[in-house]
Amino acid sequence: MAGPAEQPLFAEVEIVPRKDLPFTILRIKAKSGDFIKYDMIKRCTDGHDRCVLRVENTRKEKGRYVDVLNLSTSSVLRPVIPIYVTGMIQ
Repeated sequence: MAGPAEQPLFAEVEIVPRKDLPFTILRIKAKSGDFIKYDMIKRCTDGHDRCVLRVENTRKEKGRYVDVLNLSTSSVLRPVIPIYVTGMIQ
């Protein structure tokens, strides 16, 4: 995410499980969570074919940051999905 400190900045990530390998996101944990807030706005569950993760910047001053959101899943093949977040606030 990049932009001025006074404007709201956010990004949405769409996660689409394969039809033959469905999974559920069980938990989301940020490595630090210092400058972001996050929420699943659509969950991967039975009957849903995708999930949407919304990440929002909370940093008010100029600077850069890096964080990682680890999505724990019910999948045996991919028990954790890392989502890398970078911010450059101007």
